[in-house]
Amino acid sequence: MAEVFLPAQEKPVVAFHTLGCRLNFFETDGLATQVKKLGFDLSGDKNPDYFIINSCTVTNKADSKNRSIIRQTIKKYPRTKVVVTGCYAETDREALENIPGVYKVIGNSQKSQLSEFLALDWKGENHPFQQEYDRFAYVDVLPEGHTRSYLKIQDGCNRKCAYCKIPQARGVGVSRNPIEVLDQIKFLQDQGIGEIQLTGVNLGWYRDTEGNKGFISLLESILRVLDYSRIRLSSIEPPDVGTDLADLMQSDRFCKFLHVPLQSGSRKILRLMQRTYHPEAFRMRIAQVQSKVPGIFLGTDAIVGFPGEGEEEFQETIDILRDLAFAKIHAFPYSVRRKTKAEDWGDPIKGDTKKERILRLNQLSRDLHSRYVQSQMGKIEEGILESDGTLVTGNYIKGRLEEDSIQILSQLKAGQFLEVVITGYKVSEAKEGQASFRIKEKNSYLEGPFLKK
Repeated sequence: MAEVFLPAQEKPVVAFHTLGCRLNFFETDGLATQVKKLGFDLSGDKNPDYFIINSCTVTNKADSKNRSIIRQTIKKYPRTKVVVTGCYAETDREALENIPGVYKVIGNSQKSQLSEFLALDWKGENHPFQQEYDRFAYVDVLPEGHTRSYLKIQDGCNRKCAYCKIPQARGVGVSRNPIEVLDQIKFLQDQGIGEIQLTGVNLGWYRDTEGNKGFISLLESILRVLDYSRIRLSSIEPPDVGTDLADLMQSDRFCKFLHVPLQSGSRKILRLMQRTYHPEAFRMRIAQVQSKVPGIFLGTDAIVGFPGEGEEEFQETIDILRDLAFAKIHAFPYSVRRKTKAEDWGDPIKGDTKKERILRLNQLSRDLHSRYVQSQMGKIEEGILESDGTLVTGNYIKGRLEEDSIQILSQLKAGQFLEVVITGYKVSEAKEGQASFRIKEKNSYLEGPFLKK
């Protein structure tokens, strides 16, 4: 990044809104880090001079939400320069440029140059975007507005799933240099970050400097340098789940959590989707992890209403999710994406049928989540305190302290670890419920530098 610093007396204000995946959130944190270094102000209580919307395009609903957020922002801040970046900006630039009030559209391929653009634009100068760009230009990125940190180690995807538009938005697979990854892990740990979530479009595809599969080797290297922070994987494809990963997950610095997208439990539908596994292989890989990592929290994605999905195929999805006890199911109605293979097949499943199936999967998710948390009652877990007073354990149980433990919150710092005992669970009708925690007696994390002075 070129150094285009603003005069000290000038403090233009920048605000951000992020939609979509953890990768987008990391890149927003990265952009925030860059603009602060250039002299911008990130104060959220002022009318911003620039408002950056980091967009998503995973579904038609995401596209619609992008446009809604953009219009709301333009209406709320009529004098603000609204800049749209991210995946939707990469794939649908013209549609965004046609929205009245959008100042600039900057796709993923130019996103890392956005901070330079803002600095030069503020000074009334043009910014010539370079064709060559570094997808890993964000360094020493600390979390903005949240406690746990993201770290991008991979980008792009070489898979050819029939329904997916993301390769159009993110390009082919690339990997961050492993030495850079370890440097960033050490930086975040030295800054006292409790949890580092590794992000990418296709984490398990990660390649080393020789172009060979290097994800497991990278994880081994990361675990060797961790003595305080813990790592979590954002998401990993089914073919990349196996005993070698499960062995590493037995480390106490590796969160007992995996998000493994199933998409469908039907062999027929998976073949149409051009997914590279079948239900039996999926079951086997998940079972391997469960046997080596007891109590692991499993999350997944499921697409409902893909062309060709009848009640029988949908029931196969329900069966595999119930049998493997996935504690969190993200269910999405299928939507046609432009320039994908499935675009030619249309959208033959009725909307009402999709809605009914989504409701069934959401209810299953609530039931399985409740069952999972109940199975962890009485166990001691390492939680991280969020800024809003909630706790998140390594196995992704979220909740709050019991009444008799709340008084200690004033002595604690957001982002610190606590050893907690899971004591209860409050059911919710609309979403997954919330756990309650009691602070473990003789808690090593409540000594020394962890308490507020």
